[in-house]
Amino acid sequence: MNWIIWLIPAFPLLGFLLNMLIVRRERDAGMLAAAMVGLSFVATIVAMALLESAPADAKRLTWTLWEWISIADFRVAFGLLFDPLTAVMALLITGVGGLIHIYSIGYMHGDVRPVRFFAFMNLFVFAMLMLVMADNLLLLFLGWEGVGLCSFLLIGHYFDRRTVPPGINPSDAAVKAFVVNRVGDAAMLAALFAIFTNVGTLSFYDNPQLGIGGYLDQAIIIAGETVDLGAFGQLPLIAGITLLMLVAVAGKSAQLPLFTWLPDAMAGPTPVSALIHAATMVTSGVYLIVRNHTLFDQPASAAPWVLVIGVMTAFIGATAAVAQLDIKRVLAYSTVSQLGYMVAAVGMGAYVAGMYHLLTHGLFKALLFLAAGSVIHGIGGHQDMRRMGGLRDDLPTTFRLCLIGALALSGIFPLAGFWSKDEIIAHAWFDARSPLAAIILILTSAVTAFYMGRQIGMVFFGRPRDPAMHAHESGAMMRWPMVALAGGAVIGGLINFPGLHWLNSYLRPVLQEPEVIYTFGMGILATITTLVSAGAGYLGWKTYARDLEPRIRIGKDDPAFRYLGDLWRGMEIGWGLDWLYQRVFVRPYRTASVFLSQVVDREGIDGVLVGGTARGLMRLAQGLRLVQTGYVRTYALMFLVGVIIVVAFFALRG
Repeated sequence: MNWIIWLIPAFPLLGFLLNMLIVRRERDAGMLAAAMVGLSFVATIVAMALLESAPADAKRLTWTLWEWISIADFRVAFGLLFDPLTAVMALLITGVGGLIHIYSIGYMHGDVRPVRFFAFMNLFVFAMLMLVMADNLLLLFLGWEGVGLCSFLLIGHYFDRRTVPPGINPSDAAVKAFVVNRVGDAAMLAALFAIFTNVGTLSFYDNPQLGIGGYLDQAIIIAGETVDLGAFGQLPLIAGITLLMLVAVAGKSAQLPLFTWLPDAMAGPTPVSALIHAATMVTSGVYLIVRNHTLFDQPASAAPWVLVIGVMTAFIGATAAVAQLDIKRVLAYSTVSQLGYMVAAVGMGAYVAGMYHLLTHGLFKALLFLAAGSVIHGIGGHQDMRRMGGLRDDLPTTFRLCLIGALALSGIFPLAGFWSKDEIIAHAWFDARSPLAAIILILTSAVTAFYMGRQIGMVFFGRPRDPAMHAHESGAMMRWPMVALAGGAVIGGLINFPGLHWLNSYLRPVLQEPEVIYTFGMGILATITTLVSAGAGYLGWKTYARDLEPRIRIGKDDPAFRYLGDLWRGMEIGWGLDWLYQRVFVRPYRTASVFLSQVVDREGIDGVLVGGTARGLMRLAQGLRLVQTGYVRTYALMFLVGVIIVVAFFALRG
């Protein structure tokens, strides 16, 4: 029965093919796409039931379709792996992804390219499932590139529009996401080369069917090997591999310094934003580290750098979210910040805590994006929060659901975000002995609550600030997925609730991580964190839940500007990383491109080499044309002169 795991990615792939080749009607495309992801969710549940009957010492289902590559010692199977870690990821992808597909049927009604949209949404889910179900690193890389391609296609869905409400060109945003991710993908490919060169296999675990060994069990073998960097000395091999993986994670999971593509990705339709941020793509980096935890557990690995990058990203993303005015862009920087929590957790070795937050975040962040989409849909496509206000009366259901998501994201007891976020903070303080990391994460939690209070205040409270705006509640097709996600945001913390530890026990065959023993000190820390977050959330709501004038401009007219000054502008532009990249990479590249295309290519190659050669031959031809008169007597005279010259030459030599 192991073959059933192939049905999990097969259903979304089938939906993609049918929508691309056969379906032509909008509603048929949406229903088919949602049904295929729903069937994939059912197949995941069945596979999880089969997994329970697997031996405790080898808790995994595998199925190899064929030997994909066999060149000398380079052997790679095209096979799937389904173990507890895969099961958890597949459940999130198909469950939350299915709800987003259902929501999309209502949200995308009337779109000019609905069939194309739903086809690519199914392809996105398929690529992500292949990423998490691959039994080797090369097949994982195929899914890794697949989600990058799908993000490019879906972010640029409105490619025929010059800009969308945030003022971003969708085509430029899609290209930016694709190019920035290529930086991380190049590092991922280098890590893949390094693993095969030194271990001789890319399979995670042994494949008895083909006789291929696994590299995760051999991590201890390469732990002591080094790489000669010449003048830079020696680098432990395990450090090099894990550093390359960290760069890959920074690209795909939007970590410092490669997170700049994610806020601009808001140029795509809102369901795409929800799918990217909650169920696919950005979670793949966290999964990569957790899957390769035996490499990161080695003493010489890059795990400390993973912790540093995660903590810094969490704080920078949260502070940048505070100053945003676009309703989706706030949530985009929020995702950057929350991914920082997850990366920090796995950097500390708290893999279960990282996965715990990945799951709960998938629930309440999908809810927040869909609620934001409901607001945008209800007010005619506007996304600037300065034009909103007082919408809780016109959008009562959306308001309540958005409030649940905001409280869960802020880590307010007893919602899901409280349990998962505080477990990471507690691990940093008590187990990893990193009080500085814990303090920064607590401050980040407070900033998170502040910007969510600010968003709730600006959108739903005060008086309507745009008299021309008339809001209406979304239809049932959009409301019910939000209700389901709100239920998950409320009770999702139970999956690793203290005393139950279901997630910890379920992942133990893969991660071998002991249960967290909760102490009185952890309770005190959680209480402090919650009170700080609640106070910050109230401050954000109190500051912005009033009648803001419609003419409020970016920067100096914002109520918080009087306290933060130019620091506010820094947060508003994401701390200037885009500004830096424009001046260090983009502008010099464009200048060089213009020089090469207009000077070297046009004037040099085309003008001198190609055009000059042509002009020279033309002049030569024009000169030779003078002797081509067409008169026989002229040719006879030239022949006679030639004969005289030849005879004279030989006579003189003789």
